[in-house]
Amino acid sequence: MKAAVIHEFGPPEVLRIEDAATPQPAAGEVLVRVRAVRVGGLLDIGTRAGRNPFARLTFPHILGADFAGEVVEGGEGFSPGERIAGVPFIPCGHCQACSMGRDDACPNAQLVGVHRQGSYAEYVSVPAKIVRRIPPSIGYEQAAALALSGPVAVTQFGVAGLRKGDWVVVTAAASGLGLVTSLVAQALGARVIACSRKEWKREILRGHGFEAVLNTDDDGFVDQVKELTTGRGVAIAIDNTASTSMFAKLCAVLDRLGVIVCSGALAAETVPLDMRSLYLKSQSVIGIRTHTQASLDGFWRMVQDGIETRIDRSFPLDDVAEAHRYVEAEKNFGRVLLTID
Repeated sequence: MKAAVIHEFGPPEVLRIEDAATPQPAAGEVLVRVRAVRVGGLLDIGTRAGRNPFARLTFPHILGADFAGEVVEGGEGFSPGERIAGVPFIPCGHCQACSMGRDDACPNAQLVGVHRQGSYAEYVSVPAKIVRRIPPSIGYEQAAALALSGPVAVTQFGVAGLRKGDWVVVTAAASGLGLVTSLVAQALGARVIACSRKEWKREILRGHGFEAVLNTDDDGFVDQVKELTTGRGVAIAIDNTASTSMFAKLCAVLDRLGVIVCSGALAAETVPLDMRSLYLKSQSVIGIRTHTQASLDGFWRMVQDGIETRIDRSFPLDDVAEAHRYVEAEKNFGRVLLTID
């Protein structure tokens, strides 16, 4: 099969298109003909460059985390020809976190494309428990763009206790995760304040019908949020950056009983925490590493009701190095994908 393979860590040029052996599915796995795969920051680019602290791999290695395609060899309830989307996170199913239904915190989890061969290839074999059928209303590229971020967002709001009508602020709302998080919050009935530091991205965000689109670098950001929420602040703040200045602003706009959700904070700074405010206002700060298995089902039910994210650009697998350079240059608004014909 055709695959994008790395034999060492390094720049995009270490990605080579080669002929690799088609994987053979083990018990409990399905073999998938990959049609689209997301180009991600940490799991793909970070792993390729040797910056991913989770990476435990042997060379030659195939990257590729979340993907979409059709089942070739079924099992575990899946039949050949079914259209599916897959996520990279494989919980052990046996630890305390998994037994509590919080498998997002599984300490023994493996990641497709990081700990095992990934989906930058014509075929990938993965455990059946991490794939879900996709509705006929969406194509493979849209499914791959939503596959991981959507369930993560559902987990974020489920753990944080989102209620219909709650005010939610989302930082980095123009990122792949941030946009889907904002769209999921909107679909769940929240009043969303989407934030971006770049005006051209804020202009695109305004087209999604959010309650407000703000610049977190604006000196009046806190006052603007307070004005929108009639002085109360937000019920939930989604923080995908965890910078010192940003975290302080989120604390300042958090309502009583409010929750700050931290995701994607591996490169984060150490931030100050106002313990007095947490105590007096019964506020919380929680970390959400990824999605739960239950959120996979919940999210794909939502997709049937019309959630769709923005795809910035798709590259053929042969242009994988160019795709990595494009994402590293931060030229995109929305997901960047590889397509495999």
